[in-house]
Amino acid sequence: MTLITTVHSYAGGVAKSATARDLSAALAIQGYQVLLIDADHQADLSVSLGVDIDEEFVQADDSFAHTIGPAVLGTGSLPTPRRVFEMALIPSSITLYNLEKEIKSDVSMVLGLRYALDEVRASGAYDFIFIDTNPTLGDMATLALLAADQVLLPVPPNRKGLRAATFIKSRVEKGHYQRLNPQLQVLPPVVTQTPNTTLARNYLREIDEVFGETLGVIKQRPGLYPMAMERGIPVPHLDQGEGRAEVMTVAQAFLKAVR
Repeated sequence: MTLITTVHSYAGGVAKSATARDLSAALAIQGYQVLLIDADHQADLSVSLGVDIDEEFVQADDSFAHTIGPAVLGTGSLPTPRRVFEMALIPSSITLYNLEKEIKSDVSMVLGLRYALDEVRASGAYDFIFIDTNPTLGDMATLALLAADQVLLPVPPNRKGLRAATFIKSRVEKGHYQRLNPQLQVLPPVVTQTPNTTLARNYLREIDEVFGETLGVIKQRPGLYPMAMERGIPVPHLDQGEGRAEVMTVAQAFLKAVR
């Protein structure tokens, strides 16, 4: 059965796109069939995998046609995914920025991605689908959460990251999203961008208290993660040392949690 996970935080700069990219790459390395969907108009996930359709196409309509946009609007189907690093990718474009305005005018569109992914799930082509959404609590984030079976929260050990993750966890568990998506569950979080400081260790303990467990800790690596973004290469492919090992450990914990 295909499992759909939305990687989400309304706080920016918490390594949301990097988490979606690297966890997906780690699962693909292990032989799982993975589809990545970039639902953030900033397209950081797509660009970090070497795909920039806003540069590839001159016309905005052409860029938009290669995103989830037409499927959400009901004017087309999901595009044929790109193959990147043993994964399938539906990229994003700055043109998705206008999609949220369309959703506001017809709230039924908030379920458009869910309906489109029902068909993908029925095909059995993928083991896992990951959706990277924009850092907001708006309609595009809701669209991604209503399409998912579970939400994965990247949480850096600081007040901003923990506050965002705690709020989203509460919104899911108190039924805000479950009214339209009853099966939505919150996974143990991934702790990201972790420095070796006393303050970070204090927040790690607080994260454990709030969530009970985590999928693992990704250390702060100022040389590695910017390089992965710049080169458009996932960390498990770029690094053969501790950075890769951390991500592969998170992947194993993810598999254990979803089983």
